[in-house]
Amino acid sequence: MTKSETLKQLAAASNAARLDKLGQGIEALHSARIENVEQLASMLEPLAQAMAALTDETRQTLTEIEQQGRDQAERFKSQVEAATKALTQASTQAQQAASNMDAAARQTEWRHYLLVVITGLLSGLLVSALWLWQARYALEAEPSIKGAAVVFSPETPPRKRSNVR
Repeated sequence: MTKSETLKQLAAASNAARLDKLGQGIEALHSARIENVEQLASMLEPLAQAMAALTDETRQTLTEIEQQGRDQAERFKSQVEAATKALTQASTQAQQAASNMDAAARQTEWRHYLLVVITGLLSGLLVSALWLWQARYALEAEPSIKGAAVVFSPETPPRKRSNVR
């Protein structure tokens, strides 16, 4: 239970008790036989004072409730502002992280392209070097041009390397 609810309940209980007392005073005034003005004044004075006190207490209670409402509204406003600020910061950080991930993905993509090109070039160079190395030994075994044509033709089975140099 909040303070304002407690104050409302206390004010309601106090007001109810005072209203009962005022009601009894008014009933006593109705049933009384007033003989002079002084007697009427003596009966009305406590009623008037009780009504004035009730009015003052009600005004004070309403002022306190209003002030607590303002305080609670200020707290709520500051909490909403803090939550909004935190959300904005989280959004900015998420956007920055997404931007960093995008840049890293692009960089990785270019590295992969470069790796594929270098691998292709090295494979081509290695295959060419091996073919040239094999052709050198094959030409040493068959020194004529006709022999080179025979060595590189697809129908000719590969020959064994000779020990002659």
